[in-house]
Amino acid sequence: MENRSVENNLSKSVDDNRNNREIFIISQVRSINISPKPWMIPAVFFLIILLGAFFLSLPLASESGKSTHWIDSLFTSTSAVCVTGLIRFDTAEHWNFFGELVIAVLIQAGGLGVTIYASALLLLMGNKLGLRGREFLGFELMDSGNRDARILIKRVMLFVIILESTTLIFLLPWFLLQELSLVSIWKSLFYTISAANNAGFDLQGGKESMQGFINNPYPLAIMSISTFIGSMSFITIFNLNRSPKKWTLDTKFVCIGMGVLFVTGICVFFIGESASGQALNQVNIGTRLVNALFLSANRTAGMTTIDLALISDSTTAMLLLLMFIGGASTSVAGGIKIGSLMVSIIVIISAFQGKHRASAFGRDIPSAIVLRAVAVTMLGFFTFGLGCWALQLSENIPFLPIAFDVMSALANCGWSQGITSEISKTGTLILTALMFIGRLGSLYIALSIPDTPQRRYQFPEETVRIG
Repeated sequence: MENRSVENNLSKSVDDNRNNREIFIISQVRSINISPKPWMIPAVFFLIILLGAFFLSLPLASESGKSTHWIDSLFTSTSAVCVTGLIRFDTAEHWNFFGELVIAVLIQAGGLGVTIYASALLLLMGNKLGLRGREFLGFELMDSGNRDARILIKRVMLFVIILESTTLIFLLPWFLLQELSLVSIWKSLFYTISAANNAGFDLQGGKESMQGFINNPYPLAIMSISTFIGSMSFITIFNLNRSPKKWTLDTKFVCIGMGVLFVTGICVFFIGESASGQALNQVNIGTRLVNALFLSANRTAGMTTIDLALISDSTTAMLLLLMFIGGASTSVAGGIKIGSLMVSIIVIISAFQGKHRASAFGRDIPSAIVLRAVAVTMLGFFTFGLGCWALQLSENIPFLPIAFDVMSALANCGWSQGITSEISKTGTLILTALMFIGRLGSLYIALSIPDTPQRRYQFPEETVRIG
């Protein structure tokens, strides 16, 4: 009994020392008295990208033992950190184990993403982040007693560990059954990181992505589930533990939006490609359905079991829309996010109903949120158009493949119709910039909005012709 008491006291003493050490470090950093700026997190991402590009450019990172051009290294590093998956070279054939390891680390660093880096910044700077930034990161969706940066960081880390550990547990036996070797262990770990972080990188070779898995439903199912959960965000997953009556409006929007888009994606591939495409016609109906499920889940990740250059124009058009929307806010997915889509739909419905405010599920949506959704959506369209124009100027390629790869880069999806590996260095830099903007653009907007007090007066109204 005395021994147990001594052990408990020692354990408590160790915990107290650790907490005191953390508090001391945090207090020393806070004493510098630096306020967080909107550019700080993009700057952190950019530094990680530059560091990754440096390692990937080294001769010891490639199979050939030769240096990789700095633009191609920068592109690959950006694609990994921004969890996109677009590639200039086949990952398995161009990079050796060290290069693949660098890519996996970059994916993991990027997948932890804006939430944990912003939370750490918020913690170190003494919770000086404005209300708009806190809303973006999910603080205002947490329990009132848990709105602390340290709690948010711990929850994100717990979410990542559980998701990736579970994915690895289910993937590892399958890869070992294919080949009992260290390579199989590495592949299972790499695919776990890639799927959970919606990155889309693969080690199959031949620039075929997951086409070799087209008749293997088990690994496709595991990676689909991991990808789907990763694109929902940890805030949504933790909110799902509550009673449905206590779900936040954000959680309801994410669940409805993700469900509708998932079913839409299945229909696009299963029905659309069966009727007019060539990509899935070579397999039976059961296999076609499994692959449609996998491809729909990967509209935010970029893994594919088919040659996307063979899909019909109608399917391409629908995939542009699905990629543009993306996943949930603060998730590893890109796009304008489910929230922006749902708010826009609610605004349209409210307009047709003659309402002056957008509302859903008995809750009014603040006008600031409506304006932000419109801003993110319109800026997304504008950037997409500008990217298409710039890439069309630099490359002699038909418009539709250019539009597809531009949207894939901007939405951090990773799907390609084959032009990314063929474009010029100028085109490569354009796609690199689009991936960076797509990953961090919405965060920068959220952090840049000042918490200005509302005016106590209103300007006179004046109508504007619409339509």
